[in-house]
Amino acid sequence: MSQKIIDILNEAIQAEIGAIMQYMAGHYRMPKDKHPVIREMLERISVEEMKHAEKFSKRVVALGAREAITPDIVHFSNDLVEIMDLNEKSEDDAIKMYQKHIKVCGEENDLETKAIYEEVLKDEIRHKKIFAAFKRLLETNQEGL
Repeated sequence: MSQKIIDILNEAIQAEIGAIMQYMAGHYRMPKDKHPVIREMLERISVEEMKHAEKFSKRVVALGAREAITPDIVHFSNDLVEIMDLNEKSEDDAIKMYQKHIKVCGEENDLETKAIYEEVLKDEIRHKKIFAAFKRLLETNQEGL
């Protein structure tokens, strides 16, 4: 068991738990009548983040360690555009972190953990694009999305 791998996995779990809380907070703040699609997507992305946390947690347990249970920093806002901006930044931070973690997995010859990170990274890149698109739509005051 590599302590480096355990540490990066736990860092990822904390980031995912923070993202779950942040995206659900945005979901609750998004008006149902004005932005139902964005509201629904925030919830769906939050569920995807739960699945990421589960994958990382299962890997920690499989390696014989204890998984993290506390969130990373969570950013809240009542401004809809700022919510998307914060979410996009959180995804960007996750992308950068996971790219570093993939390198660590390679250095530690942990191909199983590396594969998990590579799979999750694809989702995070997609999430960032979604949040950027929603931010542009909200900035132009388009309703019904």
